[in-house]
Amino acid sequence: MNTRPPGEPQRKRIEGSVRRQMLDHGLQAERRLLLAVSGGADSSALLLIVARLAKNLHLQLGVAHFDHGLRGQRVAKNEARFVRGLASSLGLPFYTGSGRGARLASEDAARRARYEFLASVAEREDYGAVATGHTASDQAETVLLHLVRGAGLDGLAGMSAKAAWPFQGHGSLTLLRPLLHLSREETLAYCTAAGIEAMEDASNAAPRYRRNRVRNELLPLLRELNPRIDEALVRLADAAREDVTFLRGVASEALIDSPEGSQSVSRHVLAAWPASPRRHTLRLAVAALLGDGRELTQRHLEALERLVLEGKTGDHLDLPRGVTAVLRGDTLELRLKSTQAPLKPEPVTLEVPGQTRFGALVVAASVEPPSACETAEVDAAAVAEGLCVRRRLPGDRFRPLGMTGRRKLQDFLTDAHVPRDERDTIPLFVSQRGIVWVGGLRIAEWARPQPGRPTTYLSFHPF
Repeated sequence: MNTRPPGEPQRKRIEGSVRRQMLDHGLQAERRLLLAVSGGADSSALLLIVARLAKNLHLQLGVAHFDHGLRGQRVAKNEARFVRGLASSLGLPFYTGSGRGARLASEDAARRARYEFLASVAEREDYGAVATGHTASDQAETVLLHLVRGAGLDGLAGMSAKAAWPFQGHGSLTLLRPLLHLSREETLAYCTAAGIEAMEDASNAAPRYRRNRVRNELLPLLRELNPRIDEALVRLADAAREDVTFLRGVASEALIDSPEGSQSVSRHVLAAWPASPRRHTLRLAVAALLGDGRELTQRHLEALERLVLEGKTGDHLDLPRGVTAVLRGDTLELRLKSTQAPLKPEPVTLEVPGQTRFGALVVAASVEPPSACETAEVDAAAVAEGLCVRRRLPGDRFRPLGMTGRRKLQDFLTDAHVPRDERDTIPLFVSQRGIVWVGGLRIAEWARPQPGRPTTYLSFHPF
């Protein structure tokens, strides 16, 4: 006699499907997994399913719940009580946080606050990854939202089952979506079969949120044209993601190892490519700097392209979210604008040979070519006495290599296309006679190496 409760075959099928999804995408690799649970059907199904699979997959689980503060306190307390009860019934640790009192009026602000809370719990409690309850239904909506916004191939790729953390500052964390192949109807059916009545979020019907309008207005219209439009959108995302994965492999040829807070791209490599991989590489570099490529439009990408293909050393371009693109010879450097005034360390004496700290730099003088980032070879007699390193001063003058007369340093930097906000960051190597080397740019005419005479190598690199 069959004594299995109603719905048990469906539960087993869904659990088996999620298990295959986790193994296929390596989602079980992080043994300590924090589950983000709001109390809705999707995240409740995530908790119930992964808890059933935990022993087989050797997982240690925790449950995190975040109150965005966008709904009434009574509703929020009921949701937190519901999730706490589920976690307790499964013997899992429970963590809660709230954005109540903060200004989280927008969808984006609420999302950021939630992910910041999840990251803080995961790092504090030593969870290597966070899993969310995103489904194939969410994927279809995400693709449509990106399409309406005018996103490129990355936007059409939607979400992936395993991804880097979506915001900066938490590079060690991984974001997992074990239910990305299931529909919203399946997660609801699973909860029903498990005897769980998930919480219903009334804000899911609010038309002021764009996703709700896509879900409740746009998708129903599209289903009249194609009853299987959700599946079609998911297939589109899968195909786009394959292309994006290939392009990222290509883009790695142009990306240059860079210090934290910047991204560098080879102009030479980009110039040899057609527009598609070139623009994808530029978008990828910006996303690597910021954590995502939001607000970077086609217009911005075209402007970056023109800078790469037509610009001169020192030319720069301001991009959204505080990013500046600057040409450095054969390199395009992307960096975040500093919100503080440039540091102006005190002048330092530099022995020959020797090295010392100058602000955030290590400056050196040597008789052998160093492996530093920036190096200049000069006549040893030019730096034999009284060599120091300092920032520019009002009235500084300089005789650049190849010129017959002295020029104002300010005019030289202008002609060299050095952005104004960078001019106070350039180290000047100065002897008793005057400026020997404008760091990274040009030596003085009188300090040029002479045939048959010893030379000295001046250099600097980040500390």
